Amino acid sequence: MWREYLGHDLRNNRGAAWTVMTAVFISALFLSLLCSIFYNVWNYEVMRIREEEGGFHARLEGRMGMEELDLVRGYANVESAAVNPEESRDGEWTVDIRLYNPSSAYEDLPRIARLAGLGEGNVVYHTSLLNLYFAVDARYPDSIEAWGVLVLFGGVLAAACFSLILIIRHAFAVLMESKIRQLGILSSVGAAPGQIKRMLLKETAALCLLPGALGIGAGILGSAGVLAWGNFIADQAIEGRMMAEFACHLLVPGTAAFLTGVTAFFSAWGPARRLSRISPLEAIRDSRKMEGVRGKRSFLPGSSFILRLIFGIPGELAASGLSARKKAVRTASLSLAFSLISFGLVQCFFAISSLNTQITYFDRFRNVWDVMVTVKETEIGRFYDEEAVRSLPGVREAVIYQKAETRRLVRPGELSREFQAAGGFTDASEAFVQKTEEGWLVNAPIYILDDESFLRCCRQNGARESLEGVIIFNQVRDDRDPNFRIYHSLPYLDETVPETVLKDEAGNGCVTLPVLCYSPSFPNLKEEYQTQDYYEMLHIFPASLWETVKETVGGAEGDCFIQVKAEMPEREDSTDPSGRQQNQQEAFRLERLEDELSGLLGRRYQVETENRIQEKQESDRANQALAAILGSFCVLIGVIGISGVFFNALGFIRQRRREMARYLSVGMTPGEIRTMFLAEALVLAGRPVLAALPVLAAASWFFMKWTYLDPRLLLENAPVIPVGIFILAVFAFTGLAFWLGWRTVSKMDLAEVLRDETFM
Repeated sequence: MWREYLGHDLRNNRGAAWTVMTAVFISALFLSLLCSIFYNVWNYEVMRIREEEGGFHARLEGRMGMEELDLVRGYANVESAAVNPEESRDGEWTVDIRLYNPSSAYEDLPRIARLAGLGEGNVVYHTSLLNLYFAVDARYPDSIEAWGVLVLFGGVLAAACFSLILIIRHAFAVLMESKIRQLGILSSVGAAPGQIKRMLLKETAALCLLPGALGIGAGILGSAGVLAWGNFIADQAIEGRMMAEFACHLLVPGTAAFLTGVTAFFSAWGPARRLSRISPLEAIRDSRKMEGVRGKRSFLPGSSFILRLIFGIPGELAASGLSARKKAVRTASLSLAFSLISFGLVQCFFAISSLNTQITYFDRFRNVWDVMVTVKETEIGRFYDEEAVRSLPGVREAVIYQKAETRRLVRPGELSREFQAAGGFTDASEAFVQKTEEGWLVNAPIYILDDESFLRCCRQNGARESLEGVIIFNQVRDDRDPNFRIYHSLPYLDETVPETVLKDEAGNGCVTLPVLCYSPSFPNLKEEYQTQDYYEMLHIFPASLWETVKETVGGAEGDCFIQVKAEMPEREDSTDPSGRQQNQQEAFRLERLEDELSGLLGRRYQVETENRIQEKQESDRANQALAAILGSFCVLIGVIGISGVFFNALGFIRQRRREMARYLSVGMTPGEIRTMFLAEALVLAGRPVLAALPVLAAASWFFMKWTYLDPRLLLENAPVIPVGIFILAVFAFTGLAFWLGWRTVSKMDLAEVLRDETFM
């Protein structure tokens, strides 16, 4: 009997059934998409680490023979154990081990080491790979952070399920409330509340199977498209990146099916439980009062007056109708507002981030460098091609330099009067400034310039040209001003101090060198200074002098750098107002110069090159890619809200037909009904926008103040176009939903609707 009733009911209530099926399809698609994307991101990280670092889970290092190796291979959880000839040396083997179950690596590997006659100290764990398999070392509680990403994903899924339940439960409520009179009749002839509830849940299951399966499949296919799109964007931003290959594990559709079932069950449970408890008399009388009953509080405070002022009586009826259905439309409004706020915050954040990078990096170093060459594993004293670099066509200036880290002993009498008056090292952190019996040890980064560049630096600072001393950047950052945009500084040392005392990073060794001059300006190098350590004291060395002291103070990095300034024609703004053609010509010149430098130096050295314009383009593409990826997830949240709008606009058609018929019977015209639907659409779409825009403005202002940027700069760089498109999409789809609802209602026969009791 129940099967026949369900079949008959679904055939005669197709509108509400299609609403439920659509809701389940969207829920399954969204959950499946999330699960599949998470799995593919995880799988990409696993494949990347295997490619870059190796696919072993752990290594055994020590003296072993074939007998011990066979014992290792015979361990139950060992998938493979192979000797790595590249890492083995001096009679000691390095054995790469892969496990069937990597999650138990920290328990199994000590036992495996004992089988090979080795200790736990001979085990080297591939931590980065094991973390991806959520293998946790019980001895180190911090390793539990490996589960952080799983907990985060679980939270995202829980939030998604909760949001979907709030939205699609109204679709189930519409379906179940549309048959309340029939349920009352069934209850009056002896059907128990439990039987009614089970019947409603069986109907839910019947409606969910097909759309749920289709949604899961569509979500998996959608994740493949998202992955391909991500590959395309990432390839534009990151050169030489490993491609992400699509993969699908059985856990993906299984997890998505389970979550879809849970979401549908809890969405249907509430309405089914409530309807099963309605008494037969109330059900037959249809005491829901869905139509004609208006809430005491307006859906949007003041909306009734405003809508009546704009649209007249249809506007007031629209406000009253939304107030009657405020619980049904609240979740859709919240989803739209949250998605718009999220999307806007992402766009504003990356706009401010790009602006910040432009000001603090690209604008700052625009006139400092054009092409940068990193010469790997080569000290400046072993680089012999300075003249060849400077003689290349298109090279205006070239600086070859190397970096080193040392410490400088500062005695109390050497500090400038201005710095002492500001408190000196009183507020300095011990991580940067160490107090000693003689004074203070401060960090002293060294920039070792080739001799020709050093002599040019001497001329620029008005010092005598000599290679027998150093230049000190004699400015210390004033930490009393937290605004890092404006470099407030004080003279660091008394300029009458004739020499500097340098030590190695450990504070040992000692070398005393003459100071040629105290410079108030940092040399023209593409380097940042005093960003974290406000008290570091920069020293400029000639390469020839460094060769005499490097064994004492040490601390030199292994690479040296070539900073090239290219010859560029002057801009002619009159012929190229936008500057686009000039930028293209500059980019072409720099790419050609970069290729010439690579060809010249690549034969003798291992080099990496970059140019200023290409780096700017790559930075912009990376920001755009991240904004697009994060923005797409915000759009998915918006899709949930839009789907809620469609469910509310189309799901209540069965109930609203009788309401519209009553309005028509008292003299309202079809045009006024259309105006009422238009007003409802504007309120439902406009409310999230009105709520989101002040939040976005306040958050953007906070971001600008937090980064000490002038808020007026945001007006020129505000993401008006993407946010505007998002807002227009919200209005367009909301309008489409209500237009479809109005078109369905407008096709009804007035006399038939008023006579047909099934619409109650």
